[in-house]
Amino acid sequence: MLKLTKKNKDASGGKSRPKTAGKSQGISSPGNALYKILITALGALALVLVVAFTYLLLLREPALSHNQIERAADSYASQQATNLHRMITLLRSRMVAAANTPLAQTAIASQSREELQAVETALLEHFPELISLRILPVGEMGTAAFKGGNQGLRNHIEVNMVGRTSDGEATRPESYQIEGQWLTSLAQLVKNPDIENRNAVILATLANDSINRLLEGLDGSVGNFAVEQAYTSPTGLAKTNIIASTGNGGDEAYTRYAAIPDTTWTIAFTPSEALLQALTPSSMPTLAVFILCMLGAVGAFALVAIRMSRVLENDVNQMISAADRKSELQLATPQLVPAARQLRRATLRAIRAGNAAAESVPEEDTQTLDLESETGSLELDLASDAPDVPDDFPAHIFRAYDIRGDARSELNEELIAQIGLAIGTIAGEMNEQSLLVGCDGRKSSPALKAVLIRALMESGRDVIDIGLVPTPVLYFATHHLECRSGIMVTGSHNPKTDNGLKIVLNRQTIAAGGIEQIRDRVLAGDFSHGSGRMIKEDVVPAYVEEIAHDVAVAVPLKIVLDAGNGATSAIAPELFEELGCEVVPLYCSVDGDFPNHAPDTSDEANLTDLIEAVKEENADFGVAFDGDGDRLAVVTSSGRIVRSDILLMVFAEDVVSRNPGADVVFDVKCSRNLTQLITQHGGRPVLWKTGHAFMKEKMAETGALLGGEFSGHMFFGERWFGFDDGMYAAGRLAEILGTHGSTLDELIDRFPATVNTPEILIPVDDRGKHAIVERIVAGAEFSGGRVNTMDGLRVDFAEGWGLVRASNTTAALTARFEAESEEALENIKNEFREQISVTAPSLDLNF
Repeated sequence: MLKLTKKNKDASGGKSRPKTAGKSQGISSPGNALYKILITALGALALVLVVAFTYLLLLREPALSHNQIERAADSYASQQATNLHRMITLLRSRMVAAANTPLAQTAIASQSREELQAVETALLEHFPELISLRILPVGEMGTAAFKGGNQGLRNHIEVNMVGRTSDGEATRPESYQIEGQWLTSLAQLVKNPDIENRNAVILATLANDSINRLLEGLDGSVGNFAVEQAYTSPTGLAKTNIIASTGNGGDEAYTRYAAIPDTTWTIAFTPSEALLQALTPSSMPTLAVFILCMLGAVGAFALVAIRMSRVLENDVNQMISAADRKSELQLATPQLVPAARQLRRATLRAIRAGNAAAESVPEEDTQTLDLESETGSLELDLASDAPDVPDDFPAHIFRAYDIRGDARSELNEELIAQIGLAIGTIAGEMNEQSLLVGCDGRKSSPALKAVLIRALMESGRDVIDIGLVPTPVLYFATHHLECRSGIMVTGSHNPKTDNGLKIVLNRQTIAAGGIEQIRDRVLAGDFSHGSGRMIKEDVVPAYVEEIAHDVAVAVPLKIVLDAGNGATSAIAPELFEELGCEVVPLYCSVDGDFPNHAPDTSDEANLTDLIEAVKEENADFGVAFDGDGDRLAVVTSSGRIVRSDILLMVFAEDVVSRNPGADVVFDVKCSRNLTQLITQHGGRPVLWKTGHAFMKEKMAETGALLGGEFSGHMFFGERWFGFDDGMYAAGRLAEILGTHGSTLDELIDRFPATVNTPEILIPVDDRGKHAIVERIVAGAEFSGGRVNTMDGLRVDFAEGWGLVRASNTTAALTARFEAESEEALENIKNEFREQISVTAPSLDLNF
């Protein structure tokens, strides 16, 4: 408790006297005003100096350095562009001169192939930089004669170049790649001065190593020189190819370009780190000047303070000593003269009176601040807008990005109705009038779906019932139909007794914030009311047709499909037969009891039957889908389980090869070899949190063309809509295998081999799992590794990595480990066990 009191009387009831300091007569100085003034002035000067030198160091000098680097880069790029132009021009003139020799003219006049070949061989000796030189006669119609084929020209580029040159068109040199080697061809029209219409096209081809050697003429340490050739892709996009390069570049922000005349080429020069450092002036001289200025200012003000103090002290001493005399007094400080006069008058008056006048100090009221500190006297009252949560309310079913719980005891029809009213209300506030509703094949799903539809209509929303479908079909419907929102009644990969809701509003899968908003609406009972309508729509044929038009399987494949009695049971076989594959169905009948195995594809024990079927049928590969079809697991023809991060490597290699620079998003449970593979193929790896909603948000944020989770969710932004779809991902895998002509075993054997574990589930209480991970993160010390707490605790070591995090969907912690050897893997496990035992000793670790 804070109390401000004003005390006017002493304990005896009389007026209290002010405190004085002995002989000071109540006169004192709480500080030195001179020092304060000087310090203030020094601070102002220091501020000016800091601002001025900050401008020099952070703005002016970097700007000058940047301009200097750009001018140097422009100069290097222009110089190499001039060199390349000179080389091309000189080569053309030499070609014309060679073609005008009597021997060449005789061969052109006769148009004998044997004579032309002899001339070509003879001329080639005078062009050591060329790998080939062709002389092609021009026909009577003015175009190159290609009787009996293309006269051995390498490709359509050379054919087109020769044809255009023979028509009198000035052609530019063009580069192309053959068997991994870049070549450049030039065409030049030569005429016989004596015989009309006896012309020829001379075609010279050189390896781009010659261009590299020319680029290396300058000091390679200055940076990277790259020759880029512009072209237009089949889709109409302007693109470039690097046809020659040398040297090592540094910061690409300083890359400068220079066009090479009479070509479609551009020189790109990126300065090296050494050149950047050489052209970047040191800030030390400026810092030294700043320090000297600061020291000089401090010294000057200190001198002023010391000198002024002595002057004032001397003047005051003179004033006091001369106060009782009428002698002349000269002071160095004019401002003290009035005080000196007043002091002298008072002193002389007192002497004349014969006694000292005692100053009476008036009694004054004093104020004191009484601070009464008590335990609990200062309280912070936090008023929460969130409604009260009843003890029997299953708040834990509102998870990170969906609603999921036991359909018998937690997610019952009464609660589903309230959730439906809440979602309908929120959708209406977002101007989403219509919602799609679908469900999986669980025993509880039809009843929950019916209650949900009724609640949505009571909230005023219209409903499009798409029936029993996999979750990706509902996602597809939000793009295919004029309805951007929907709800999927599904327990996904959870046990058969569970069920839940996956919610899409305005084509966005809602995550934690949206789920909390629904929960709070349910608790508050704040719902809209209306009377919506319901229609039914079958979107499965459109879904199958869309994928069939997008995915092309070049070679028919034999595939075993394990639907696990889930929602993909009917649609998956139909889809892959439409793609031209031979389908071996396994458990492809909907049964909400999941009699053959649990619908969780991330548990490798559930893939045993699929492995046996693939081997027995001698299939190309096998695919298993989880209960609602947004996950997949893959088995090779030899029965090997392809971990999802390895599968993502296959997809990344395919997507990034067509889209250099593309982002690929993956979760913290994936192998770090995936990062290396994406980088090697020119992509950008993006590590992110586990969870399909989080992944989709990150893909939308980065514009990524591919994403994947270790649990089996695969997201294609290239050619698809960016949502997780196990069936579409399996189709893309079939397309890759059919195109490459390799087996899946052969494809994955090319990737680096590691020793790793599957996803390990550590059972814990669902309500306390996040608190356990927080304790582990706060208390664990991994001094030998790089710690990442983006999602749980991931630690990367020199020979591998380990992870422990809270599952978003089950009552468990999840762990995973990867290393270069069994020994290293066991060491990483041991370190995690030791650290976790310190912070969570009661946790029963099963790894």
